[in-house]
Amino acid sequence: MIHDASDKPPRPAAPPGKIPFIAAILVASTMLLAVPSYAQPPDAALTDSVQALTWGSDGADSLQARASYVGTAQCIECHDTVGGQFEHNPHHNAEVDAHPAGRTVGCESCHGPGSVHVEAGGDEKDPKIYAIRNFNHMKPVKQIAVCRACHTTGDQVHWDQSAHARNNVPCQSCHSIHDAKSEGGKFLLREARATQLCVTCHTDKRTELARSAHMPLREGGMDCSDCHNPHGSIGPRMIRGVSNNELCAKCHMDKRGPFLWEHPPVRENCVTCHRPHGSNNDKVLASKRPFLCQQCHIATRHPSTLYDKPDLLSNRLVNRSCTNCHTQIHGSNHPSGKTFLR
Repeated sequence: MIHDASDKPPRPAAPPGKIPFIAAILVASTMLLAVPSYAQPPDAALTDSVQALTWGSDGADSLQARASYVGTAQCIECHDTVGGQFEHNPHHNAEVDAHPAGRTVGCESCHGPGSVHVEAGGDEKDPKIYAIRNFNHMKPVKQIAVCRACHTTGDQVHWDQSAHARNNVPCQSCHSIHDAKSEGGKFLLREARATQLCVTCHTDKRTELARSAHMPLREGGMDCSDCHNPHGSIGPRMIRGVSNNELCAKCHMDKRGPFLWEHPPVRENCVTCHRPHGSNNDKVLASKRPFLCQQCHIATRHPSTLYDKPDLLSNRLVNRSCTNCHTQIHGSNHPSGKTFLR
């Protein structure tokens, strides 16, 4: 059945009291939209925009972007203690030695232009004081970017591929620009030695270094950085060599070879048998002899394990070290040295 529009019941009319109220709302809304907007004065807008700023925030970086350079002398007027420490800093030496980098190295080279920061006059309630790079409050990625602006060659050339970079370990975790503890300020380390820094994170290596057989790190004869480059390398585990064998042979040159008779595990990898950070076995071996040798030599030539006669009467019962006879275990150049006896 088709209904005509005229058949629909009429809508109820609005009560007479609501019509003036609705009209008043419409008129007020139209007047508000018609009011022109006036921009705040530049200083007022700046103050409002930085009220919620903190050290290292994105807003602080934006505020610093409008700053200009004021010079190191201006910084030292307030930061005199830090300025005195900087005089013994390798970065400062670039200025003293008339090095080409000395023309650009200064406080603002790392902390950024400081004119807006200076305008705060040291007032911590003034938001402008945040318009400077404070490395104690910056994100690791931003910290690293500042250092990498200069340090891109030498030991730092492989930084982007290093484990520290992949884990966002900032430079300031190991280095202290203004308060270095290392002797003579060398490398500007936070501790007297690199090893002390490394074991704060690599706690498993601290335990290994405390074992009876260890590299002379505890005694100060070497540091972790003698074998590892903390800024990255082309070798495994950031070692200063293409392979473990190449690294070890830099000091243990008598084991380098080549040999007429080579021992395969020695040729393959030194750490197959040795634990370079430390071991409770002599010669930092991975396990005691003969058990170390028996991991591979289980069924060749004479039995490596003593079972009964005549083995129990054998000279191998005494001291029980394979290297008592196989003395040239790393390799031999003797024509008859196939079994590393000579």
